[in-house]
Amino acid sequence: MLCLFAPATFANEDASEPNVKKSKNDICHDKSSRSYKRTKNYTPYETIKECLASGGRLPKK
Repeated sequence: MLCLFAPATFANEDASEPNVKKSKNDICHDKSSRSYKRTKNYTPYETIKECLASGGRLPKK
Protein backbone atom coordinates (compact mmCIF):
# COMPACT_ATOMS: atom_id res chain seq x y z
CA MET A 1 0.00 0.00 0.00
CA LEU A 2 1.40 3.37 -1.02
CA CYS A 3 0.54 6.41 1.09
CA LEU A 4 1.50 9.96 0.21
CA PHE A 5 1.58 12.57 2.94
CA ALA A 6 2.74 15.56 0.92
CA PRO A 7 1.05 17.15 -2.10
CA ALA A 8 2.20 15.70 -5.40
CA THR A 9 4.43 17.72 -7.69
CA PHE A 10 3.28 17.87 -11.29
CA ALA A 11 5.57 18.42 -14.26
CA ASN A 12 2.74 19.17 -16.69
CA GLU A 13 -0.60 20.84 -16.49
CA ASP A 14 -3.61 18.56 -16.63
CA ALA A 15 -7.23 19.23 -17.54
CA SER A 16 -8.16 20.45 -14.05
CA GLU A 17 -5.86 23.24 -12.96
CA PRO A 18 -5.26 23.68 -9.22
CA ASN A 19 -6.39 26.89 -7.51
CA VAL A 20 -2.82 27.62 -6.40
CA LYS A 21 0.55 26.49 -7.74
CA LYS A 22 3.71 26.66 -5.61
CA SER A 23 6.71 26.89 -7.92
CA LYS A 24 10.05 25.17 -7.34
CA ASN A 25 11.20 28.58 -6.02
CA ASP A 26 8.46 28.43 -3.33
CA ILE A 27 6.36 31.19 -4.87
CA CYS A 28 2.59 30.75 -4.51
CA HIS A 29 0.68 31.67 -7.68
CA ASP A 30 -3.10 31.80 -7.69
CA LYS A 31 -5.10 32.09 -10.91
CA SER A 32 -4.84 35.90 -10.84
CA SER A 33 -1.03 35.80 -10.86
CA ARG A 34 0.70 36.84 -14.09
CA SER A 35 2.95 33.78 -13.79
CA TYR A 36 0.21 31.21 -13.06
CA LYS A 37 -0.05 29.82 -16.60
CA ARG A 38 3.74 29.83 -17.08
CA THR A 39 4.33 27.82 -13.90
CA LYS A 40 4.81 24.25 -15.14
CA ASN A 41 6.70 22.50 -12.30
CA TYR A 42 4.62 23.04 -9.18
CA THR A 43 2.97 21.65 -6.08
CA PRO A 44 -0.82 22.17 -6.16
CA TYR A 45 -2.80 23.70 -3.29
CA GLU A 46 -6.46 24.51 -2.76
CA THR A 47 -5.80 27.93 -1.19
CA ILE A 48 -3.11 30.59 -0.92
CA LYS A 49 -3.27 30.15 2.86
CA GLU A 50 -2.31 26.45 2.54
CA CYS A 51 0.51 27.32 0.15
CA LEU A 52 1.89 30.01 2.46
CA ALA A 53 1.65 27.65 5.46
CA SER A 54 3.80 25.14 3.55
CA GLY A 55 6.66 27.65 3.35
CA GLY A 56 5.68 29.46 0.16
CA ARG A 57 5.57 33.22 -0.36
CA LEU A 58 3.55 35.62 -2.47
CA PRO A 59 5.02 36.87 -5.76
CA LYS A 60 6.70 40.27 -5.78
CA LYS A 61 4.64 42.87 -7.61
